[in-house]
Amino acid sequence: MDKRARRTALIIVVLAALALLLAGGQILLRGGGAGQLRRTLFGAESFADWDGTAVFLGDSITDFCDLEYYYPGLNAVNAGISGDVTGHMRERLEESVLAFEPDILVLLGGINDLYTGASDDEIVANLTAIVDDTLARFPDAAVLVQSIYPVADGWDHTVTGRIQAINGRLEALAEEHGYTYVDVYSALCTADGQMKEEYSYDGLHPNDAGYQAVRPVLTAALEAVTARGLLG
Repeated sequence: MDKRARRTALIIVVLAALALLLAGGQILLRGGGAGQLRRTLFGAESFADWDGTAVFLGDSITDFCDLEYYYPGLNAVNAGISGDVTGHMRERLEESVLAFEPDILVLLGGINDLYTGASDDEIVANLTAIVDDTLARFPDAAVLVQSIYPVADGWDHTVTGRIQAINGRLEALAEEHGYTYVDVYSALCTADGQMKEEYSYDGLHPNDAGYQAVRPVLTAALEAVTARGLLG
């Protein structure tokens, strides 16, 4: 079965599952349930015609990023869902990422976990499992793991040390296992590790200036992947 046929078959499965859920009035609203349903429907509508390269998996920071504007020509799928945690990203990996058979996965997650009681070990384990499961299915894919972004005013600053510790672990794992760690944190933070005021409208989510600050860092990583021939 070729790539297009597999996607068409998956559309049928996804739509059938949605029909059963709707008929029973039991749509599961987890991790921002409206967003979860929106993403599932978006994927189902897009599988057959999409012929792109990259999938961005994440939470609201990814969801709110206009990929077409900040990364023109990449033809990427935005699989970010506002409010999502890494465990939910892991659960939806099949429909949100693997079904697209991507050449590139750009992963960002963990900040919501820090405010919902997850341990550092759980966050790292979930992100690592997402990477491992993607590479097990598509061993030639390029995986880019972004650092967790800094936070500032209006948010619990005690998580800053945890963010830095988790980012250090993600960087070490990437180096050990041969995928790419993208240090976006350093491009966004002050000397004491807080999100720079000019880069966010609420101390957590990047504004346009924040996404503009991220763009050259992430673009450089994507260009390195391009040099490996994965973008054409």
